[in-house]
Amino acid sequence: MLKEKIKNLPKTPGIYKMKNTSGDIIYVGKAKNLKQRVSSYFIQNKQHSRKVLEMIRWIDDFDYEIVDTEFDALLLECHLIHQIRPRYNRMMNYYEGYGFFQLIDKAPYLKVLSEWSADGLVIGPFFKQSKIQELKEIINSTYRLDGPLKYVEGIVKKYDEISPEAEFDMRIQEIKQTLSGQSTALLTRIDQRVQAASERHDFEASAQWWNNYLTVQRFLRRNKQLIQIMQNQTFVGILPENGSYYCYLYAKGELLNRVIYQRKPNFQQAKKRLEKEISAKTWQRLEGKTRLDKADVDLFPIFFNYLNQHGQVLGFESQEK
Repeated sequence: MLKEKIKNLPKTPGIYKMKNTSGDIIYVGKAKNLKQRVSSYFIQNKQHSRKVLEMIRWIDDFDYEIVDTEFDALLLECHLIHQIRPRYNRMMNYYEGYGFFQLIDKAPYLKVLSEWSADGLVIGPFFKQSKIQELKEIINSTYRLDGPLKYVEGIVKKYDEISPEAEFDMRIQEIKQTLSGQSTALLTRIDQRVQAASERHDFEASAQWWNNYLTVQRFLRRNKQLIQIMQNQTFVGILPENGSYYCYLYAKGELLNRVIYQRKPNFQQAKKRLEKEISAKTWQRLEGKTRLDKADVDLFPIFFNYLNQHGQVLGFESQEK
């Protein structure tokens, strides 16, 4: 039965839903070529992970849905994983465990939170709390916020120019500006550590600080996207595919609309048409949305990363609807 069903699969983009003998959906996947992707589960392949091999043992049937583009398949996959919560999907299936990063003006200055807080500067949500914990440790190490070496030297200014307490307050403000997207000072401080370690020929420390630099750079890049999303902007993405132009409207963590052009539109044309079908009630709801929910976080890297690589994205200041 499965062999015949796989044989008749189309070679088009889509999503597939693997089912067990009870008819429960145990896995949702996306494919650029449905026939090629689904058939790959049922041929001997040493590259299959242990999780995939275990899942294959339980597959009794599958359903599929055809979409226009690989990007549409990614979007639908994300939606269905959130909706169905299949057993064997790990990515995008546990967003309740995403966390936030908090900076406050008193010790302990940095915290990793599982839920949003109105105290201090809170950014996020982010995928892994372990990564937020890593950022916390890097910042603490760079600015020496904790421990007996807290006032050992001036990180921002020398102590002959300013008191230790005032200089420490400047460190907190510098961190706050970096996390708010107003500065890249943290990266500069880490780069100074890289150079200092190299100059004293401590290449192991230099490599570690460089890894810290890359970790922070990735984190701040993602945080910058989060900040932009919540600054009352709408985003229009245009994806050329098979002679058509697929246009998408995104705002505050949500995909709001999609339209198709046969000729390439400019961004203003696409924006006007995309927004035309959005209700005033939806715009009012989005206007009151001050931060992303955990469930919103999986969608925005799909939207921005794919369209920046395969199409174009442009942000617009939101206007009152």
